[in-house]
Amino acid sequence: MRILICDDHALIRSGIINHFLNEPDYYIVGEAENGHDLIQKYELLKPDLIITDISMPVLDGTAAVKQLKAKYPGIKVLFISVLQGDIYIYLAIKVGGLGLIEKNISKGELLFAIREVYYGRYYFGPRYNEIDINRIIKKYTHEPIGTNINPDIKLTAIEEKILEHINDGLSTSEIAKKLDVGTRTIDTHRSGIMHKFDLKDTFALIRFAVIYAEFKKKQY
Repeated sequence: MRILICDDHALIRSGIINHFLNEPDYYIVGEAENGHDLIQKYELLKPDLIITDISMPVLDGTAAVKQLKAKYPGIKVLFISVLQGDIYIYLAIKVGGLGLIEKNISKGELLFAIREVYYGRYYFGPRYNEIDINRIIKKYTHEPIGTNINPDIKLTAIEEKILEHINDGLSTSEIAKKLDVGTRTIDTHRSGIMHKFDLKDTFALIRFAVIYAEFKKKQY
């Protein structure tokens, strides 16, 4: 099995690669350090499976996978991240991933997760079975309840557009290009959205964009 690994920390990549020592059935064909690099390396190497972090500079792993999935619908992706929990499982599935595991995973579980994903099966750790996964998908697709979306808080037209593009996996520079404004303008509006809805970090904003998109669908 030919595998491409993507993480912005070289030490993490080395740690993952060490798991494959003395494993003749697995071959690491390349390494990438951000989402843009991942896309380029995939185009060049065409691996059987991608192992990638979620949150990275330049372009998130989820955004990169979403772009690749649109062009190569058959790609197999296993996310590996410190970000865990139902919402991140939903994000992984939403962009076309089949698994999400922790970075401190044991070798045995990593190899098991890879095999599951390679054969087209979900794997999100031993705590999640098929019923749990279906519950998560249903929860965030059809029941966006318990979020910090307050219908009394109004978004401007450009803020709504920015959230829409974040949900589509676009980076700040890509959103700026789409809206024909500077990246500083986008950053200002992103900060405004985060302040309005008390979002603490970038990934909270991404999560909010996903849930807000589902919330909007329910309005029509």
